[in-house]
Amino acid sequence: MGGFGSGGHNSKGRSLVEAQYRLDASNLQRRGLTRLGNVSQLSWKDHDGSIGRSIRVIGGNDAITLEYSWRKRDGAWQAHSERVELDRVARNLGGEETYFLCPRCSVRVKRIYGAGVRYLCRTCHALVYASTQERPGNRATRKNQKLRRKLGVEIGLGDWVGPKPKGMHQKTFDRYRARIQIAESEVYDDMLVLLGRMEKHRVNHTAKIRRQFAALPFWR
Repeated sequence: MGGFGSGGHNSKGRSLVEAQYRLDASNLQRRGLTRLGNVSQLSWKDHDGSIGRSIRVIGGNDAITLEYSWRKRDGAWQAHSERVELDRVARNLGGEETYFLCPRCSVRVKRIYGAGVRYLCRTCHALVYASTQERPGNRATRKNQKLRRKLGVEIGLGDWVGPKPKGMHQKTFDRYRARIQIAESEVYDDMLVLLGRMEKHRVNHTAKIRRQFAALPFWR
């Protein structure tokens, strides 16, 4: 995320949730697409503003049907149709909440992702959230910045001087300050871990260079 030690410590071979096209059951429910007879064309834009993917959703009471095209490795487009079962759960205050049943594992989920040819749940696509790819220090830094913005104080690390925001209760102000201190402690702890690793790498690298020089003929 661009902070000290940025870069995932658990990012090898994993795709991010945030980078995928997704369908949200609540959104489709609001659009009326979880009822028989309703049809709509949904699309997503890429970073350059062009249409990245377009999908036709055919509504149904027990399932929806997804119709779209996907690009094969040879560059050719191929049409695909996917039936996604629906599950409905009664709400405590009336009405019902609609969920998808993942087409592969049948687990009830709110979102399915087009990370491959099919729209499946996050687990079936082996997707991870961007926040899980960060070091603990990066997450703590983001938390610290968020809290400082709420208090209207300077973004950074260390002590700060600033009055309690107008209208904020003293208990809330004190709680935010305590959470900032905890977050900053986590940032400093992660810095120490990184510095320890850097020092270990330096020592190992120096020892390796010395062994290589010691093996040269003119050192004997």
